[in-house]
Amino acid sequence: MKTSERLCPTVALSSLCTMLALFAFAGRAARGCTIFVLTDTNSALFCNNEDWSDPKTRIWFVPGLGKHYGAVYVGFENDYAQGGLNSEGLAFDWVAGFTEDWKPDPNVAVVYGNSGQQALESCATVEEAVAFFRTHQDQGFFRAKILLADRTGASVIIGGHEGKVQVEQASSCRGFGYGARTLDKMLAESKEPTVANGAKILWACRQKEQYATKYHNIFDLKSGDIFLYPRPESEQAVKFNLAAELKKGGHYFDMPQIQEQLTQPLRPLLADMQRFRLEKYQPIRDKEPEMTARVRELFRDAIDGTWHAEYFTEAFWKQESPNFKETQGVLKTFGPLVSLALVERGEEGANRSYRYRVAFEKNTLLQQFVFDGQNKLTASRTEEIQ
Repeated sequence: MKTSERLCPTVALSSLCTMLALFAFAGRAARGCTIFVLTDTNSALFCNNEDWSDPKTRIWFVPGLGKHYGAVYVGFENDYAQGGLNSEGLAFDWVAGFTEDWKPDPNVAVVYGNSGQQALESCATVEEAVAFFRTHQDQGFFRAKILLADRTGASVIIGGHEGKVQVEQASSCRGFGYGARTLDKMLAESKEPTVANGAKILWACRQKEQYATKYHNIFDLKSGDIFLYPRPESEQAVKFNLAAELKKGGHYFDMPQIQEQLTQPLRPLLADMQRFRLEKYQPIRDKEPEMTARVRELFRDAIDGTWHAEYFTEAFWKQESPNFKETQGVLKTFGPLVSLALVERGEEGANRSYRYRVAFEKNTLLQQFVFDGQNKLTASRTEEIQ
């Protein structure tokens, strides 16, 4: 089990604090999932057992855009990537269940959303990933550690330890998690970097009962081949090639039905699987500057903690006002407000919808605001944070 309980990335402005990378581990102390790297001079395999209670598992392919790399991700029906592999041969996955004395450095930017996914979008090597996590800290490091590996066989385990971020780099076969004892024993017997050996170890390290292993995956970091074992009770793998799948465009499969879905038309990415939303929206002509001025004032009120009830509908004020203090704290970590640009204007029934790119010193938001006929805010959603 890793990050499957993180919250959906579409939230109200006044609940923006929920964009923090929060972990929910059902009070368990046991470490879930087993991840490891098998490597030698010519090969590099990244292997994972996904342990959790939800049987509704998925695999999805997200093409790159601009400066962002394309990747494949694996996870559950909430479409929050538990692990993945990008087009450059960099992979990640998590192990949860640690209890570390660690608090974020107030001088280092916090990652909002999925840090592993963001690392894959922007990093090609372990060295670049280490640099990313030194400047983008994950709020969950007190409960989980991430393993990343690249096509050279280099790997790094990053997490919290004794109040600081701990970085453990290596270039040999290694791993950790639920099946650590079995893993260490089997690696002592054979470190052969083959799919057959990786699958054999994953099979031996399966978890059972409540948080039983739900799928296995093996990523060939050099070739981009993906070996997915969607049913832990079966040794039958479904093979993909990342480059070939990305050429087809964004799409996904439900693992329990994957054999049937492979014969059907591709399923386009669902909303929460889609990435790079900010790049898709460019500034448009602003024909209602008075509404943009109202939105700017709402952000300034949020930062200063001087909210005005008359700017909200009664229902929205009642729903969101208890979260205002937390929202203020999150927004202050973004730094000063730099710019605000309208990127879309639409209608939602009798209401008017406005979508903005909101640039702060450290983060940029894609934020939607919905106003009623009296120009009162009736809804607001954060759709992307970079």
